[in-house]
Amino acid sequence: GRLAIVLPQGVFNNTNDRYIREFIMKKARILAVIGLHVNSFKPHTGTKTSLLLLKKWKKEELDEGENPKIKDYSIFFAVSKIPFKDNSGNYIFVKDKEGNFVSDEKGDPIYQTDLFDITNSFIKWGKERLKEGDHAFDFLDDIKEIE
Repeated sequence: GRLAIVLPQGVFNNTNDRYIREFIMKKARILAVIGLHVNSFKPHTGTKTSLLLLKKWKKEELDEGENPKIKDYSIFFAVSKIPFKDNSGNYIFVKDKEGNFVSDEKGDPIYQTDLFDITNSFIKWGKERLKEGDHAFDFLDDIKEIE
């Protein structure tokens, strides 16, 4: 199974939260850590968060003690720098040179964000890992980049 979870960034930095990191690494392989902009969950919270992408260890990847056999592997890291919300929690949309909102093919306004670029970078990076024989990214085989 795969999992995407949003956690406070402190979980990755605080020494007191080491047990959480160890629990996660024992249960699943970390595929990616993406730092989200501080405004991402405003107005409800201004907590700095990260998106964690995980893949559950397969039985053959665990030793008899249920610990992962793989000790060293690549992890995708990225940080979102372009907010899709302002400091008040209002969405920010892309505007053209005249100040008009830019719409997608359905006529919906396009959010200002770099998360699509980060997603495409992860897909490309994961497919490169897959070509190198890392089967943790086999789910990316049929996934295309976002336009």
